[in-house]
Amino acid sequence: MKVFEWDDLRKFLAILRGRSVRAASKLLNVSHSTVSRRLQAMEEQLGIKLFIRQPEGFVLTEVGEAMVERAERVESEILSLEREVFGRDALLSGPVRISAPPLLAQHLLMPILARFSELYPQIEIEIDATFDVADLRRRNADIAIRFQTRPDESLVAHRLPDFGNAIYASPEYINKHCLTGTDPDGRWIALGSKEVLAHWRQETPYAGCKVQHIVSDMLAQLNAVKAGLGFAYLMCFLADSEPGLERLPGAGPEKTIPAWALTHPDVIATERVRVCVRYLVDAIFEREQVIGGKGLVR
Repeated sequence: MKVFEWDDLRKFLAILRGRSVRAASKLLNVSHSTVSRRLQAMEEQLGIKLFIRQPEGFVLTEVGEAMVERAERVESEILSLEREVFGRDALLSGPVRISAPPLLAQHLLMPILARFSELYPQIEIEIDATFDVADLRRRNADIAIRFQTRPDESLVAHRLPDFGNAIYASPEYINKHCLTGTDPDGRWIALGSKEVLAHWRQETPYAGCKVQHIVSDMLAQLNAVKAGLGFAYLMCFLADSEPGLERLPGAGPEKTIPAWALTHPDVIATERVRVCVRYLVDAIFEREQVIGGKGLVR
C-alpha cells in the first residue's frame, strides 16, 4: 500500500477544519478539484471512507477520527521544522508576509513600507489586507498587525500606540440634525453590528440617537459619514485628515483600541523579519500623536 504523503494529510486536515472541499481549497489556496481528487485517492487507498457527506458539512468516520491526532502531530512537527529552517535565514532578502486590517494597510502602512523597501530593496513585501486572523504558527504571515487587548502569549508581541477613535459627521449633517445643541436627532452608523457600538455610545451626548445603519468595512463607514448617512466613531488618524468631516462637539474623550505587531518566536530569528518588524514599530510610533487622535484636529 502506498504510504501517505504530507500533502495528503494537509488536505485531510483542511477538509476537517473547513467541513467541505470548497472551504478546504480556500484554506490551501488550491483548486476545488485538486482537493476532491486527493480525498478520493486517499479513500481508495484505504478502501474506506474518511468523511461522511452530510447537509451541514463533512463529518469524520471512525477511521477518519483515528487519523486526526497523528495527522496533527505530523503537521506540528513539519511546521516546526519549516519555522526553524526559515528562522536560520539571515539574509536581508526574500519575502516578508504582513497581515493587517485593510484600513491600516491602505492608509498607514503603505508609505512606511515604501520607505522600508527603498532601504532594503532585496526584501519582497507581501501584504494581506484582511480582518482574518493569520495563523502565525502555520506561517500564513510573518508579521501580523492586530487590534486586541491581550496577544497570544506564545507569540512575540510588540506593543503599538493605542488607536484613537472619535465621533465624526459632515458639517452639513451636524447643522441639519442639531448635533451642536440639545435634542440631537441624528443617526448612528455602526461598524459590523449594532451591539459593538452599544457600550461606547452610552457615555456620549448622543446616546439617545438611534443606531440605524450598519457598515461592515471601516473605509466604507468613513465614506458613509462623509456622504451624510449619519455619524459614527471613526479612526482619528484617518478621519482628522478628511476635509469633509468634523468631530462632534462635546462628545467626550476619544476611545482607544490597543494594537500589536506580532511574530512567531521561530520566525523572528530571521533577520529580514526582525528588521522589518522593528522598522514598522518605530515608524508607527513616530505617528503616535496622530494615531492617538492628538494631532491634525481642526
